Order: sequence, then structure tokens, then C-alpha cells
Amino acid sequence: MSVLKFKELPSDIKRSAYFGRQAGGNMSQRSGEMTRDESFTLARLQQFSLFDYESYCARGEEFRHRLSGAVLHALKLPDVWRTDCESRAEWGGVFPVHLRLIHRKNKHVVIDILSPGGESPFWHGLMWLNPDHTGLYFWNSELLEIETIGQLLKRIDAMVRAGYAVGDISGALRQEGIN
Repeated sequence: MSVLKFKELPSDIKRSAYFGRQAGGNMSQRSGEMTRDESFTLARLQQFSLFDYESYCARGEEFRHRLSGAVLHALKLPDVWRTDCESRAEWGGVFPVHLRLIHRKNKHVVIDILSPGGESPFWHGLMWLNPDHTGLYFWNSELLEIETIGQLLKRIDAMVRAGYAVGDISGALRQEGIN
């Protein structure tokens, strides 16, 4: 329905708070019903397809912030991590959810958590070895695995506290795997 037709509706007709397309396209039924006031649960985030993430992100900065905030809330990060999220393509704009975690005791330990999107159908964990130039993917998954991410971040924190350099941490993660 166009904006003009929407304005012409009688005032006694309930107007939807919906801000996306009503049907069709590549959006699934789940994302087709999202509203501005909808809250996210971990279960809901885990049901999203890459198209859901892309569609929600395409609705603008406010929606992208809400999506990133929901993922941050689900992660329940300890205080040793400073957090940031991309909103205006400042880190490339490739992933709908792009979180950046920086360890408070070593500013060179920078971890990105990346959602599925047009570039990849998977969640990724990326550790920067040389910020803005070289990174190492140390975790990939089809689902947002909160427990796995939490375990990895605890291991990274323990290595930082033990005095490991960024290259040593990434090497240990690659050797040990994520289990």
C-alpha cells in the first residue's frame, strides 16, 4: 500500500506498526511480521535465516542497532570486554550484525562477531592480528552459539591474563580448536 493510500484510510481502521513488506520477496514469514516494538529472544535470533538478517538490516540504522543490541544482550559478556557495533558501514557494511569486542587489558585483542548475511550463511568469530588488515577466523557456525562464544572468550581472556600476545592467542585457538 502506498503512503498516499495509507493516509486516505478512514481513521477508525487500525493502522499497523509494521515497517517492512507485508509479503513476498525473499523474506521468510518470520521476518515479514517484525515490528518496531518487537523484542528478540535467543530462540528467535537462532531461527533467523541469512535473508532475515539482511532484510531486517535493510530497514535502516535503528533496526540494525536493535538487532546488534539483541545479540549483545544474548551474549551476556563479562566486563573484561568493551563492545561496539557497526551501524553505518564503518567496518565495511558486509554483515548485518557486526560486533567488535576489545579486551580491556590488551587493546590489541580485537574480536569481531559476524552474523550470516549476503557474504556468508554462517556466524563467524574473527580475531584481528593486524587491525584493519589481517584477521583469523577462529569460529564458524550455522547458529548463534552463545555457550561456544562464551567459552572461547573465557579462553581468550585467560590467555590475555597469562600474558600471551595476539599472535600466540590466535595460534592456540587454531591448534586447540573450539572444543
